[in-house]
Amino acid sequence: MTLRQSDIVDIVTGAVVLAVAAVCLVYASSILGWFSGPDDANRYRVTLTSADGLSEGSEVRVAGIPVGHVSWLTLNPETFGAETELTVDGPFQFPSDSVAVVTSEGLLGGRYVEIIPGSSATVMAPGGQFRTAEPDFNLVDLLLDTLNGNGRR
Repeated sequence: MTLRQSDIVDIVTGAVVLAVAAVCLVYASSILGWFSGPDDANRYRVTLTSADGLSEGSEVRVAGIPVGHVSWLTLNPETFGAETELTVDGPFQFPSDSVAVVTSEGLLGGRYVEIIPGSSATVMAPGGQFRTAEPDFNLVDLLLDTLNGNGRR
């Protein structure tokens, strides 16, 4: 059996298509985490007084460096607090008196959760609950309140 030139072109074309499909599959699996190794992410809870501007997927930062994301947000019908779960990637161990605060990137920037590590000698276990503080002062909210006649004094 002899191969014609058109048969060789078909074989090479098929091999290229299969190679491109394999590369796409590997890329998609890495993005979607289909074949990822053990999950070293820790999840923590926090009840916020205001989750204004926060959404699922918002960043979680420590010292301004992204370390995770907000997994979910829901309103507690009893306390009317914003219950959230924070997923922190990596082997971080936070002191038990650490605080989680909603803050913004700047005047018109997005909102994120900043974890402020405490000084306690005891470590918060994964699944633990961060304390919270009032959200940072927000200049945009102050301007809107002033324009609407609800200015703070």
